[in-house]
Amino acid sequence: MWAGKAATQVRQAGGGQRSPAQLGYGTQSLTLFVDDVDAHCARAKAAGAKILEEPHETEYGEYQYAAEDLDGHHWLFSRHAKDRSPEEWGAAVKR
Repeated sequence: MWAGKAATQVRQAGGGQRSPAQLGYGTQSLTLFVDDVDAHCARAKAAGAKILEEPHETEYGEYQYAAEDLDGHHWLFSRHAKDRSPEEWGAAVKR
């Protein structure tokens, strides 16, 4: 799938491998940046994706939603909403 200037390739588990759905737990989470998070979420819902988090703005300034595909892979679809320093949202910055 093309996402801007990046390519993402996914495949089904095979050859003795098991998907996260078969394992019963997540094995990773990928974040892809999209221009229109709300429209993307609506298309994902219409295609049957399990929406784990509805679109929302995070404390660190991203607008995103989370979905799980049919094999149990966890995806975040996001766009930058506002600049926030780590101190503003409670992160400890180690120097």
